[in-house]
Amino acid sequence: MQRTKPLYWLLLPVLLFISAASFWATAHYGPIGKASSATADCANLRILIVAEEAQGKPRWQEYRSLVTQLGTLPENSAARAPLVEQIAGALIDVLGHDLTIYKEMNTYPSCVLMDKRKDLPTMITETESAINFLNGSKDIDGNFFDPKLGTWNSSYYAEYLSAIDFLKESSSSSASK
Repeated sequence: MQRTKPLYWLLLPVLLFISAASFWATAHYGPIGKASSATADCANLRILIVAEEAQGKPRWQEYRSLVTQLGTLPENSAARAPLVEQIAGALIDVLGHDLTIYKEMNTYPSCVLMDKRKDLPTMITETESAINFLNGSKDIDGNFFDPKLGTWNSSYYAEYLSAIDFLKESSSSSASK
């Protein structure tokens, strides 16, 4: 029978301690039984979208109502310019909520469907441009917004779509509108 060196007998308790400590650390700090950070980020993003849309959708409905009212006014009505100003104000508010959502989705692209990710930078840029145009701080193609003209593109933002549809499905039930 071969004798084991005493050094190995001294290393055995040390190795057992290291093994036990690694199991303990994995159980307390590892991914077992805990939601990953990405899952928490996506859940928080979903909550933000629902909250922003809860504030933005009523303003969008008001915006569409104002656009409908504008369509009923004669072309030469003096009431058109103030109504266009109201329309622009409502839309700026709606677009502000949309911009918040798009920027947050761009911060967590892993939560967004793959085919929608590439559109986020463009959506952010276009939304910022529209807000800046409507509040008069920037032009589009050399033209500044002038509500005194009394005109509005009635097809602009004609349909309200939820940004929840841009997110990957979560394991929990989604709160879709």
